[in-house]
Amino acid sequence: MESIAVFGIGSTHFRYAVGTSSGKFLTDIKIESTQPNALQTQIVDAVRQLDQIVPATISAVSISCTGLVDHQAGILQELDTKHGTAVHDIDLRSTIRSKFDLPVFLENDCTAAALGEWHFGAGKPYNCVAHVTFGTGIGAGVVEQGRLLRGESGQAAEVGLFPVAPTFELDSFGVPGAWEALCSGRGIPEYITHRLQTENRETILKDISNLKARDLFIAADAGDTVAQAYLDQIARYNAVGIGVLCNAFNPGLVTLGGGVALNNQQTILEGIQTYVDDFLYVDKPTIKITEQGDEIGLYGALARCTADRI
Repeated sequence: MESIAVFGIGSTHFRYAVGTSSGKFLTDIKIESTQPNALQTQIVDAVRQLDQIVPATISAVSISCTGLVDHQAGILQELDTKHGTAVHDIDLRSTIRSKFDLPVFLENDCTAAALGEWHFGAGKPYNCVAHVTFGTGIGAGVVEQGRLLRGESGQAAEVGLFPVAPTFELDSFGVPGAWEALCSGRGIPEYITHRLQTENRETILKDISNLKARDLFIAADAGDTVAQAYLDQIARYNAVGIGVLCNAFNPGLVTLGGGVALNNQQTILEGIQTYVDDFLYVDKPTIKITEQGDEIGLYGALARCTADRI
């Protein structure tokens, strides 16, 4: 039985374990804070730890990571941090091979998550599956008949840059009104702050310093009508993004993951379901929260390593 060291790396959290091609984990899943400026060392140290606790010899390293990746060269071209900055050109494959002489697989986390959903999740009855991650940013992956949709330069399905509100002042990577600029874990506080600066409305959100995305959901649950109105607008933006994704790729299944969606499942899903029909041309797909939870990146890494047809 093959033992694969797998990593699910986001802007905030760094998860790792040893798994098998059947989708089983042989170790507990360990979680650390991501160290963007020392990522190579962090991965090498983690592989060494895993090698000491797993009985079988590790046969490969497979990494699912946020940001822009060159999957062929094994280079992380741009790693987004939780602070909105980026680290560039991290050569993971060369570093890991020099330390362990193992094959190394690297894939964007959202792209890998779609592959994980296809192989180990809810994707089996469908011809085309999309997975959308609502995390620090927003991203997606699309799989058709087991094959990843990559695009000309490997940057397909950068849905977080869909301009869901193109006249709005906030942007992401220069795209005005980008989906992730308004509806991601990093974007929601910026969106609320911008609205509060330009509107004179009574809300408990005004009294919160260092506003976080979760504060909006808490305030809305507490009956704050302004928070509820903001959340409803975010639901419409989410529906626009999902609608554009569906019209472009025509998936039979769309799964949702990432911290914002997983921590607010009913609110996010019901908001999308309320408005998405307004923005669909294609047949409405099944839309649901992923059952793989926070581990979907690890499942994606397993799928990336074992699916040789991609």
